[in-house]
Amino acid sequence: MSQKDIFYKWLFYALLALLYVTLQQLVLNSLDIWGGVHPFVLPLLPVMVSILENRQESTFFSIAAGLFCDFLMPGIFPCFYTLAFAGAALLASLIAGRVIMPGFLCAVVCCVTAIVLTDLLLILPLASSSTFSFAAALSLTGRELLLSLPFAPLLFFSFRKIRQMIHSY
Repeated sequence: MSQKDIFYKWLFYALLALLYVTLQQLVLNSLDIWGGVHPFVLPLLPVMVSILENRQESTFFSIAAGLFCDFLMPGIFPCFYTLAFAGAALLASLIAGRVIMPGFLCAVVCCVTAIVLTDLLLILPLASSSTFSFAAALSLTGRELLLSLPFAPLLFFSFRKIRQMIHSY
């Protein structure tokens, strides 16, 4: 693959990720579907790239996406999205490389792990509070998973389409 193809592949990945970040911010965050819970597709973005690309490139993409999200919407602690996305991407590349063959099933499994990892990173700082309820946190994670997983096919097939278009030239 030429340098030009590599450039366009990562440019289109970034533009598609920007589209999904915009969808999250403008549409999904305003939905109140299940007791204040809405679909959360941001942790799924680095996962899809990690399944389709090699570990180093996808880790750089996840760190860049995490920094972008940290600047756009600060998390519960500084660099929250950067840590969550990098961890999710590394875990997804490990799963895709050694446990499950990269494909749709792998994408669903990796999406579940990314959302659980992100929620665990959210829970850790709150766990020391006297009003923290682990059962409520697990309930929130479960509802978020049920609302977010239907977006996994859309993300997987759109990122895979970009990869196929670039590799077919």
